[in-house]
Amino acid sequence: MRLSVIVLITLLFFCSDFVFGQTHFGKGTDQYGVFLNSLKKQLTESEYRKTLHFGGKRRNQFVQWIRDNVHVMKAMKYMEPEISSFWEFFMENQTKEGLYFDYYYPIAEPVNHRMNLFEKRYWKILSRDSIQMHRLPVEADLEYLMVEGAYYIWQSTGDDNYIKKWLPNLEKGLNYIMTDPLRWSARFQLAKRGYTLDTWDFMQLPTSREEYKKQGFDVQNGIFNIDEKTPMGIMHGDNSGLYAACMQLSAIYSASNNQDKVNFWKEKGEAIRQWANQLCWNGEYYAHFIEDDPSPAYLKIDHRHTLSLSNPYDINRGLPTQEMAQSIIANYQKLKGNNVENAFAEWFGVYPPVEPDFAGYKPGSYMNGGVNTIVGGELAKAAFQHGYEQYGVDILERMIELNTKHGDKLPVSYTPEGKVDAGIPDNWGQAAIMSAMIEGLAGVIDKGQLFDKVEIAPRWLAAGKNTAEVRVEYGPTKKNVSYTFNHDMKAKTINLMLAGSPSNYAIKLLLPDYKQIKSVKINKKTVAFSIDKVRNSQYLVLMDIMDITPLIEVRYK
Repeated sequence: MRLSVIVLITLLFFCSDFVFGQTHFGKGTDQYGVFLNSLKKQLTESEYRKTLHFGGKRRNQFVQWIRDNVHVMKAMKYMEPEISSFWEFFMENQTKEGLYFDYYYPIAEPVNHRMNLFEKRYWKILSRDSIQMHRLPVEADLEYLMVEGAYYIWQSTGDDNYIKKWLPNLEKGLNYIMTDPLRWSARFQLAKRGYTLDTWDFMQLPTSREEYKKQGFDVQNGIFNIDEKTPMGIMHGDNSGLYAACMQLSAIYSASNNQDKVNFWKEKGEAIRQWANQLCWNGEYYAHFIEDDPSPAYLKIDHRHTLSLSNPYDINRGLPTQEMAQSIIANYQKLKGNNVENAFAEWFGVYPPVEPDFAGYKPGSYMNGGVNTIVGGELAKAAFQHGYEQYGVDILERMIELNTKHGDKLPVSYTPEGKVDAGIPDNWGQAAIMSAMIEGLAGVIDKGQLFDKVEIAPRWLAAGKNTAEVRVEYGPTKKNVSYTFNHDMKAKTINLMLAGSPSNYAIKLLLPDYKQIKSVKINKKTVAFSIDKVRNSQYLVLMDIMDITPLIEVRYK
């Protein structure tokens, strides 16, 4: 009788309109469900999303810069049927030494003069496609981002053979970063770059742009180009990206039972993590840069005490410890509480901004102290996952307000007073926020491929929601996981019903404050559990649940 009831409930669950839709938040999620739908619409209708025909193949582009494209893939994998073809185009054009190009432009675009500025290895003409491709030499992030893109493809398609053929290229890219004297610090055994603003692609000039031109120099050469004489330092975000890429490669090799490669890349990653945490941590957050070469005298910035945008990325890539992650989040909360710069939000590219400007960008503009949703989205996800659930909700609520203010359009970049700024694709920020909603608020994290092993950590109580229906689906395969969450305050019970593709569930259930568990049952059978305290939050933890459609019943007092 018990099993037949469970089967009936499951069938009803599967037969609802809720289940057969795409990734979305359903009943009980209210403004969050509406906001998620708005983000999905904006992402799919983005001006940067195009269909191209390069290299004799159809390509689905999200942004024409591959870095931005990969950042957007973290959301598009939940919607788009095909996410790999544009990434593949850049893989196909990887150079012999292992580097990737940043972007493409039509041959006739004015940026073609960069071919006269940069070394030949940093540009390429594809006559067949009438395009030019460049690498901005100062950049040090593409090689790890291409691994991140591969990981999204591997998870959402489950196509081991497809990724397997690209593994030598991905390894070649990481080895390039770790061996080229312009990319790798022999002194610190970490990736290095010219003194940019965090991960951004331009350096400071010794004079104003106008004066630099008068002296006969090319501004683009000055801000983008590097050689053996360029002063360089260690930027934490490059190294958290490298750490994550090593761990992602290790996970991919684990699926093919190549233990030697699993161990090799895990050891590489752990070494990078150890060195980066030892070198770059200032006691509260990751310092903007650590000098490998002395910072230029004309660069007026206190690197040690500048909080920069890669800090939330560092958390989500797994670089800091729990305590370090919480310290970073607390520093952003402090910026908000102090209302620094009289800013409407604390999601700064760098703080404090560089005076009197950085390569012509005045304080409060673009990445020089501007405010952007990229930081806000990554920060929200980090907050949800590290015991600052209410702060994560607060960030999302402010994002919803911005989205409403701009007529269901969420710009990515702002001045501190809230004026919309330019220079970054909006869908990059939108993808970061969508990822925060799925992996943070809804708490659905794929721990393998195709949701075969999945962590479910609903945090709806932090948002004041006692009911929530959630479905998360991979666009390329329709593999999915769905759950209904119900909290009955009078009965002091929480029910969580799960369905979809997983064969192994790990549950981390946020509990009401100051409550103690009376009993936990899975499909009416009493089970053992543990409690995980994350800062002030309590999570009920259940591991290795193998039931196809488990119904979890929690009673508390």
